[in-house]
Amino acid sequence: MPHLLQVWPSILNRLKEAEQVLLLSDYDGTLTPIAARPELAVLGQEARHTLLSLSRQDKYIVGIVSGRGLPDVAAIVDLPQLVYAGNHGLEIAGPDLDFVHPEAKSMGETRCLLLHDLQENLPLLPGVFVEDKGMTLSVHYRLAADELAGEIESRFNTAVSPYLKPGGWKKLVGKKVFEVRPDIPWDKGNAIAYLQDAYPRASLTFYFGDDLTDEDGFEVVQSGGGIAIFVGQARQPTKAMYRLDSPQEVLETLQLIGQQ
Repeated sequence: MPHLLQVWPSILNRLKEAEQVLLLSDYDGTLTPIAARPELAVLGQEARHTLLSLSRQDKYIVGIVSGRGLPDVAAIVDLPQLVYAGNHGLEIAGPDLDFVHPEAKSMGETRCLLLHDLQENLPLLPGVFVEDKGMTLSVHYRLAADELAGEIESRFNTAVSPYLKPGGWKKLVGKKVFEVRPDIPWDKGNAIAYLQDAYPRASLTFYFGDDLTDEDGFEVVQSGGGIAIFVGQARQPTKAMYRLDSPQEVLETLQLIGQQ
């Protein structure tokens, strides 16, 4: 997998040819390093300034596609000019955009029951906490001892297994996090396709991501002739065509884009 900055001249040519560009990125682990708790992953001022500068150029539509809840990611980035897709795209907001997936919206009652069961099973373990993201639920264990990982997963599975069924809920696994979300055919790839339809002038899409949940986004971007970039230590398999090593390199890339 080539490093994006090592093939930059070819990327630059595609940028110059595009009438408008959709610049999309995950947040945690991509724009900011992974933090022990979600609230500690604060966007740096240089990155915020770069995103703001790009959003002020007519050529670029800038958006964040995150597993965080929409109010959370919009508040922590704090740039109202941007487009935000929260909960892996189940909710999307931005200038002239306001979308909530209707099936996910209707599952609030069972979500409350599931939240109760998770809170009963997990928080007594040190270093573990349950996050209510409005439409999805996450169990974070980055602060827990490694030897507890098996017990954490076992307790998580015990809590969620009665809800895991078609049309109900499904389990996702991320970096030191377990998540449960509505089992509906909607993911980051669907969210990116939605944004591509919303901005038909954008003939080129970039998507930066670091986790397994970004693979759906990579697939949609690559299949449409866009540029998908995996951020982090190279891993296989990934559907991304290019890689960057760190959030710092993502920032450097965005700054290069802004200079065009």
